Amino acid sequence: MIKSDISLLYVEDELILRSIYQKILEKKVSNIQLAEDGEEAYNLYVANHFDLVITDIKMPVMNGLDLVRKIRKVNPNARIIIMSAYGESHYFMRAIEYGVKGFILKPVDNELLFRIIDEQAREILMERSVYIEESKRKSAEEALLHNEKVLQTVSDIAETILRFGLNTTVISVLIAQLGRVTHVSRVYIFEIFEVDDVKHCKQTHEWVSNGITEQIDNPELLSVPLNDPSISRWANLLSNRMPISGLVKDFPQDERNVLEPQEIVSLLAVPIFVNQEWFGFIGFDDCLVERVWSMVETNAIITAANILGSALYRYNIENELKFLNQKLETRVYERTKELEIEINEKNIAEELLRDSEEKYRLIFENVNDGIILSNNKMIQFINPKAFEISGYLPKEVIGKSFDDFIHPDYKEMVITNHYNRMAGLEIQESYDIQILTAKGENKWVEIKSNLISWDGIPSVLTFITDIHNRKEVENELRELNLHLEDRIRHELEQLALQQDLLIQKNKLESLGELSAGISHEINQPLGGISFSLDNILNELQSGNLNNEYLKNKINFIFNDIERIQKIINHVRIFSRDNQNVSHEIVEVNQVIEHTAALVGLHYTNNEIDLQLTLDKQHLYILGSPFQLEQVLLNMLSNSKFALEKKREISDYSFKKVITIKTWTTANSIFIEQTDNGIGIPKKVLLKIFDPFFTTKNAAEGTGLGLSISYGIIKRIGGEISVESNENEFTRFLIRIPQQN
Repeated sequence: MIKSDISLLYVEDELILRSIYQKILEKKVSNIQLAEDGEEAYNLYVANHFDLVITDIKMPVMNGLDLVRKIRKVNPNARIIIMSAYGESHYFMRAIEYGVKGFILKPVDNELLFRIIDEQAREILMERSVYIEESKRKSAEEALLHNEKVLQTVSDIAETILRFGLNTTVISVLIAQLGRVTHVSRVYIFEIFEVDDVKHCKQTHEWVSNGITEQIDNPELLSVPLNDPSISRWANLLSNRMPISGLVKDFPQDERNVLEPQEIVSLLAVPIFVNQEWFGFIGFDDCLVERVWSMVETNAIITAANILGSALYRYNIENELKFLNQKLETRVYERTKELEIEINEKNIAEELLRDSEEKYRLIFENVNDGIILSNNKMIQFINPKAFEISGYLPKEVIGKSFDDFIHPDYKEMVITNHYNRMAGLEIQESYDIQILTAKGENKWVEIKSNLISWDGIPSVLTFITDIHNRKEVENELRELNLHLEDRIRHELEQLALQQDLLIQKNKLESLGELSAGISHEINQPLGGISFSLDNILNELQSGNLNNEYLKNKINFIFNDIERIQKIINHVRIFSRDNQNVSHEIVEVNQVIEHTAALVGLHYTNNEIDLQLTLDKQHLYILGSPFQLEQVLLNMLSNSKFALEKKREISDYSFKKVITIKTWTTANSIFIEQTDNGIGIPKKVLLKIFDPFFTTKNAAEGTGLGLSISYGIIKRIGGEISVESNENEFTRFLIRIPQQN
């Protein structure tokens, strides 16, 4: 016999029966406790919230039915089984009204008892599994959303740098964005510099969140030798492109002596490289929580550091070019003035010309962009930077066609631009291509070409900038975005599945609430069948039984059996999986009348007057009759709750009333439900269709009903709205497109 991993409370006032069933039930469940009366059982349930309760009816202090009623107030979803020697119908009907899961007569059929316990255990374990999976899903959604924000921020940083360039203000804005999206206490940048041939580091930028002490002016961080024990391990790891992360309490003591006074409890540090040289690092401090960085977050920060390094490299090159251009313009201006003044002094002019040519040569040879001069597509000379970028010596390229060194994918574009330029047509000023290096590798470069005259011959002066690192970073970002889209698509599919499960759960909750009405619907034809069989026996005993009488009675019995079968089929189809629902032509008034019949007895027993005022003509829509019935049951359940709450604060003269009306216009059908219950506060009226929002406590509802109803009405093209005044009324209005 397999034990179920559930807790069970067994209530029995007879000591012998308690002992016997303790031994029997210990073989079926992992945790069992006993109580000898209703009051003791109630106190145990309040303290432990057992998964399942089995109780007798007749007991001292508090009987079983009162115990069921009190437990239901604590937990409306509590699972309870009645096991009693009292089989009178009023006990059975009260037990059904209280929502018990089984009613077993003593002496007990143990196989029946075990079967009921197994059924309840399966449902309990299934609900427990759904709850665990829901918790996991929420955690995964939160982690995915956080990672998406970090990756999006890195993408925004790349776009900001490409659009506005890099300066102190931009860096401050970027580290602030990273700090906010990663929810850390402090973000900072350290740069490497040398003093007397010894490398040091210092903090140059910082962002802190509210309430966190700034460290930008900390004298201990203005010049730290890299051979100092407090940072030597960091220098070794970071210079080898390895990030540092962890809890400060696990770091070496020398490092803790520096970090703990800054109130840091956990951190992440990522190296920054500029043109393959270690520039420094960017750090992220947590001063409030001990944080463990995920691989996705760490990789995103590494990508941000690579982008920052590439931007710093380009920034340095641009500054050098600006300085050289300014210097060149100044010298050209000065030299031109001198030539104008000394135009008649030929020897001096020639000397100045040679000096100017020498300086041009120095600039040509030392500029940080590659320069290629060509005419008739043939290369005439290149500068050292062009050799550094391509790997070709001047003797290997001079006299050869420029397009011999272009990647085949870009050769046609370069040749077309060359001929258009020579023809005087307007072309793109600069563009990115791939060239073939001397090592046979593909390298990304940006080229800018100008048409000049060299020794009286039309020639092209081409400037080449190495952008290979930038392109690699852009490709990395593109790949990250692609993976991100796949993860989002997967999570959306999981979300749709969870929504279907919630709709199904809401259906089952509605069935549980309607169990009394369904029982009444089935008991009526059962009573008719029993009565007909009694008549047949009486006629048979009296000798008056004839074929015509027997045929009529059998027809009555078959009609009642068909009625029971229709009720069971309706419940089966209503409770089936939401994924199999198909839309059909539905008659609205018929669905409302059937729903009212299901809840009628239950509402009558609760003194609720359910009034129907339905349009006399047939009202047709395109949808699912069972989903429309689910919407009506959800609204009726909320109205019943509101009426019960108002009864608690009103005198006994208060009459509980629910009205349902239907009418039609040219293109729409309207369903209006009104109750005179407790009403809805205005401050929460706009939130009632939100998932899991409820004004009920945890024992009274989950907040799923109206959210699911809203989704069902929207899917068939309709609208649902609500109007309410506190302590007066609540009115729901549904509009659905009419089908001819």
